[in-house]
Amino acid sequence: MIVDAFTNWNFYYPGNAVWRCAFEYLQSLTPEAEPGEMVPILDDRIKGRVMCYDTVAVENSVLEAHDRYLDIQMSLVNTECIDWFPRATLTVKTPYNTESDVLFFERPVNGAIRIINRPGIFTVLFPRDAHAPQLMHGATPDHVKKVVVKVNLAAVQGA
Repeated sequence: MIVDAFTNWNFYYPGNAVWRCAFEYLQSLTPEAEPGEMVPILDDRIKGRVMCYDTVAVENSVLEAHDRYLDIQMSLVNTECIDWFPRATLTVKTPYNTESDVLFFERPVNGAIRIINRPGIFTVLFPRDAHAPQLMHGATPDHVKKVVVKVNLAAVQGA
């Protein structure tokens, strides 16, 4: 997992054209970006989606991970929390779906590391990083606009 200020994105995977393309896409987005479906950015190597939703309490969250794509998540408007768990310690709830590149886990009672995703901060979640996004920051829901960029892991790692 990587959590950092957006201005530091170029410290990771220096010289990787796919990584650069993903962050150029992120940089092009403003708080006025329209939500929509997942769109291809660079063939099957990068795709992105701007979305809006109300954050939820932990008991209404979903704990997930991916195998082929890493997630870059960044809030454009307002703040959400993402709970992180090491995938290897979890019990699978719903097995891996190759078409949607996702599997779901039972949520442990304890052990979450909480990330506060707000504008100007990005979070990168790798296949080993199980995560529960869309969580409230505080006691009340907030309406969040965020972007999720899916980057083919092999394309970033040069495989």
